[in-house]
Amino acid sequence: MKARILLLLLIALLLLGTFTACGGSDSAYGSIPMMIHDPVSTNELGIAVFRGNEVLRDQLWAALQVLSADGTVSQIARRWFGEDPTIIPPDRYATRRLEEVRERTLIIGFDLASAPMSFVDPQGELVGFGIDLAQAVCDYFGWTLELLPIDWADREMELASANIDALWGGVHLTEGIRERLRYTAPYMETSQVVVTMSDHRIRNLRNTRGRVLAFRSGTVSELALLENTSFANRLGESVPTDNLFVALHALEQGEVDAVLMDRWAADYFVRTGDIGAFGGRVPRGEEEDMLGGVSPYDYD
Repeated sequence: MKARILLLLLIALLLLGTFTACGGSDSAYGSIPMMIHDPVSTNELGIAVFRGNEVLRDQLWAALQVLSADGTVSQIARRWFGEDPTIIPPDRYATRRLEEVRERTLIIGFDLASAPMSFVDPQGELVGFGIDLAQAVCDYFGWTLELLPIDWADREMELASANIDALWGGVHLTEGIRERLRYTAPYMETSQVVVTMSDHRIRNLRNTRGRVLAFRSGTVSELALLENTSFANRLGESVPTDNLFVALHALEQGEVDAVLMDRWAADYFVRTGDIGAFGGRVPRGEEEDMLGGVSPYDYD
């Protein structure tokens, strides 16, 4: 009996050793994307309008407070994030304090490659948390929603020229935005985090010493590198890219060690692996040159 027990224990130890030698998920399933939860910087997200359009800003915020109170915001958030990270104070009576709200068309400008806020799904449809939230606000007021994808680098010019009424989805309330535009109170908190591949053995920000990191230029990721000099100086090289599709493709191909990006975008990428949502697709019926000819299938 004792001999049998010892034999079973020996077999179990041998099996355990075999499993451990496989290296866990990396060896069994290949390298997979992973997010480092230590933030490089923290940010708040809001909705921005141009100076002098405070009435619209107040209407949007009041509607969001009502929609937070009735559970609509939470329902939309859980659909896209799997949880509710919004910080909109619920107030079912917020819109009662507004002056008359007239029927209108609300034109929102948004980033076409900002999953899960606003992006193009594999079927060519415009989707995302920000788009659903804007539609909910318009449904509440009885407005018509018009979606206008813009070059995110030109977002303030689009507002100033009245091509759009509001910047929606992924507007980081930086010091510059607060000085130049009018904006709602923050509706979400977020951060800039590092995404890497599991076989790169980067488990925290200290492991990034000498590594090559890609980021999307002209965004809060670039600002995070400028502000967090201790992190930036630890890197071997920082590589700017036009969009996250290029950066994430370089990561998957081993051309860079890591990508700096928004925390919720990182979570979406790690969960879905949907690299095309970050600049590799255009809406159904639109010409491909809308995004500079970038296609999710043109990898070479």
